Amino acid sequence: MKKLSAVLLLCMALAAFAGLTVIAANDNVGETIGYVAGTGDGIVHIIGEPLTDAGLPDVLVLVGDAPVYDLITGFPVQVCCIVPDIGIRVAYIADKNEPFSAVVLWLNWDYDDAAVFSVVAGENMRYSADDVVFLSADGKYRVAFMPDTLIVCPHNGRLSAQDIEPGMEFFLWVDMITASTPALVYPHKAVLIH
Repeated sequence: MKKLSAVLLLCMALAAFAGLTVIAANDNVGETIGYVAGTGDGIVHIIGEPLTDAGLPDVLVLVGDAPVYDLITGFPVQVCCIVPDIGIRVAYIADKNEPFSAVVLWLNWDYDDAAVFSVVAGENMRYSADDVVFLSADGKYRVAFMPDTLIVCPHNGRLSAQDIEPGMEFFLWVDMITASTPALVYPHKAVLIH
């Protein structure tokens, strides 16, 4: 029962992270990308760039039960891995009291690395035997998951191209992005966010 409760809590946290655009419109979710300035008593001090209207460039967040992921692998990590100077991306509930409650934290975020980014799979999907090609929901990228693309779900292991559905959000690792519109990307790794 405890495991089921933990899984449900994690799914709710990930769903909250995935729905940031909707929640952020209500001005109560902040998101910041930057680096860890300090830690102590479950509180993380982050300095960086706000990514939502409610985001702050200098913020204190209480980790609490928020999931923490390593962006290099896409898998969950222990809170003890949050150390000063590490790159981080965090979503948090921006209320009147600081520290704010963290929703999810991604560690090892390379602040200058444009080759790692997130996309949401759009409705226009083309499947073949071992691959899938789709247009991102924002229309910026045409993403091709080929047979050699490592597609990972942090909870269920490896996914196949046939498992991909519209609305899924992924972090992508790519070596090359074409200059076309939409840009064509062939990720070598993709980690499912939700």
